[in-house]
Amino acid sequence: MLKALIKSRLSAIFSSLTQGSKKKNKSKVSMVLLMVLFAIIIAYVLFAMGALAVALCFMTRGTGNEFAPFTIAVLAASALCLFGSIFATKTQLFESKDNELLLSMPIPPKYILISRMIALVLVNFLLEAIVMLPFMAVYGFIIGFSPLGAVFSILVFILLPFLTLALSCLIAWLVSEVTSRVKNKTPITVILFLLFFGGYMFLCGSIGAFAGEGGFTSIDLGGLKNSLLFYWAGDAMAKGSGLSMLLFFLCCAVPAVAAYIILDKTFIKIVTRRRARTKIEYKGNRESVGSAFTAMLKKEIRRFFTSSAYIMNAGLGNVMCIVLAVFLAVMSKDILQSVPFEGEMVKRVIPFAVTAICTFIASMNLISAPSISLEDKCLWILQSSPVNPKDVLMAKVCAHIIICTPLTLVSMVILCIAYKLSVIASILAVATSLSAVVFTAYWGMLLGLKFPKFDWQNENVAVKQGMAVFGAMFGSMLFYMVLSVLGFILTVINEYLGFIIVLAPSIIASVGIHFYLINGGCGTFEKLKK
Repeated sequence: MLKALIKSRLSAIFSSLTQGSKKKNKSKVSMVLLMVLFAIIIAYVLFAMGALAVALCFMTRGTGNEFAPFTIAVLAASALCLFGSIFATKTQLFESKDNELLLSMPIPPKYILISRMIALVLVNFLLEAIVMLPFMAVYGFIIGFSPLGAVFSILVFILLPFLTLALSCLIAWLVSEVTSRVKNKTPITVILFLLFFGGYMFLCGSIGAFAGEGGFTSIDLGGLKNSLLFYWAGDAMAKGSGLSMLLFFLCCAVPAVAAYIILDKTFIKIVTRRRARTKIEYKGNRESVGSAFTAMLKKEIRRFFTSSAYIMNAGLGNVMCIVLAVFLAVMSKDILQSVPFEGEMVKRVIPFAVTAICTFIASMNLISAPSISLEDKCLWILQSSPVNPKDVLMAKVCAHIIICTPLTLVSMVILCIAYKLSVIASILAVATSLSAVVFTAYWGMLLGLKFPKFDWQNENVAVKQGMAVFGAMFGSMLFYMVLSVLGFILTVINEYLGFIIVLAPSIIASVGIHFYLINGGCGTFEKLKK
C-alpha cells in the first residue's frame, strides 16, 4: 500500500512537470521543446556550479582549507533545497485536495504522511544534485578524495535532503498550527514563511564566505569554520574526519526524526481541524455600476491577495526586487569602488547594470501564467457568462501589471537616486524595468492559455508546476539574460543603447502578444476544457 502511494505521488509530480492538462492529444513538439528547455537550464546551472567549483578548488588546494569548496557547496545546496520545497511542503502535507479522500480509505495515516515526505525528499535530492555533483566531480579531479572522504561524501549527499526536508516540514507544521486558528490566514502565512526563510538565509549569509575578517577576497576562508554544520560536512568530505561526519549525521538525523514524530502525532488533527472562518456581515450600501472588465480585474487581484500559495510562488519577485534595490543602494559606495572600470566607462556601465538586475528580477514574477489554470472548476462559468473573452484575458494581464508595477517602480527610483543617474538615464531605466513587467504579464498569459493545467490536487501545483509556469519563468529569464548581454556590449558604444536594446524588443513582443490575445486568443479560451 505504501509503495502504491509513493508511486502515485511520484507520478503526479512527473505529470505536473510534463503535462499541461488532462487532454491526451498532447503535441509531441511541445513535449520535445519542454525537454530541451529543461536540458538547457540544467546544463547551464551545472556549468555554473562546475566553474565555481574549479575556481574554489584551485584557490584552496594546498592551503589547508580544502574543506571550503564543499562547505560552500553544502550551504548553497541546502538553501536551494529549502527554497524549492518550503512553499510546497505545507500544501502537500496539510492542504492537499485528496486528504479527506485518502483518510476515508482503510489506509494508515502514517502511510499517507510517509509517501508525501518521500516524494518531497526525492525532489530535494534532484535539487541537491544540481549543486553537489559538479563540486564532487571537480574536487575529485583537481584535489582528489581520500578513501574515507569519498565514502563520507556519499553519506553527506544522502543525508542533506533529510535536513532540509525536516526544516521545511517543521516550518510548515508551525505555520499550519498558527493559520488554522486565525480567520484571515493569507497574510499570516506569507509573513511567517518570509520570516522563517529570511532568517535562515540571513544565518547562512552570516556564517558563510563573508564570515572571515578578510571577506571573500581573503582566500583563507577561515570564517567558514564558524559555520559548524556546513564546516563539519566539508571537513568530513575533504579530510575524511570521522568526528565531523558523526556530528553532521546527528544534525541531520535528529531534526528529521523529530519532524516525523511531530507530524505523525498531529497530522490527522491539523488536516481534519475545522478552519477558522471569517464571519461576513452584510450591510446595505449603494453599489456603483461597473464594466465587466473592471469586475474581472477586481476578481483577479482579490484572488491573488487571498492565496498565500499564489503570493509566495508567483509574486515573490516583487519582494526580491525591493530587497535587492535597498541592498544595492546601501552598498552603492562599495560597489562603485570595486568596479573594474574608471571614468567615463563607469557612467556608461553602472546605470544599465543596475537596471538589468532589476529587470531580471522583475521577470521572475509569474502572476499571469497560472491564472487560467487556477480557474479549474470555475472555468465553465467564465465561458458561459455574458463576458467577452477579451475582457477575461486582459483582466488577468492587467492584474499582473498592477500588482508588480508599484514595487518595481519604487525599486528603480531607489537605484536611480542611489547611483545618481541622469534624468535621461533614469527615464530609460524606469521604462526598461516596467517594460519587463508588461512583457512578463503578456508572455505568462500566452503560455497559460496554450498550456493550462487543470488536473492539480492543490493550488500550489497550479502556481508552481507545469509547462506554462516553467516556460514563463525561464523563458522570460533567458530572454532578458540574452538582451542584457547584448546591452552591455552596446553600452560601451553609447550609454543609452543598452536600454534601447532591452526596451524595444520588450515593447514589440508585448504588442504582438496583445494583438494575438484579443484575436486568436479569445477563440482558444472559448475552446478550453477542464
